Amino acid sequence: MKIYVADAVALACYMEGDLPRLADRAFQEADQGEAHIIFPEIVVGEFIYTALKGRLRARDPSALISEMLEELETSANFEQASMTQQAWKEFLRSTVRELHDRMIHALAISRSVDAIITNDEEIRKTGFRTIW
Repeated sequence: MKIYVADAVALACYMEGDLPRLADRAFQEADQGEAHIIFPEIVVGEFIYTALKGRLRARDPSALISEMLEELETSANFEQASMTQQAWKEFLRSTVRELHDRMIHALAISRSVDAIITNDEEIRKTGFRTIW
């Protein structure tokens, strides 16, 4: 089974039904039980913060947040994850400058995932496999 880590942009695009083809395929794999997607806590926080600020296309941000939280709670193939000690050690080694993205990158390395679902250029420049 493939394992991915998704960033907040990927989560927002998924919830809005606006993912590019390759990223959408990864989420479809998870929906079909063929993949597992990890959402770092920072991603969940960024998504909620962005929605509450009205920066998503959703007419009802609270409903979209509730839907996202429900999916995280009920889907066997979506997982919310905290930073472990190993992830913090990877965080110290990471070259990614921005805090949120560095945490995402570090968690992905610590969990040995197949790829990060992101369009973030700095994460892509690290050489870690990305999908978008």
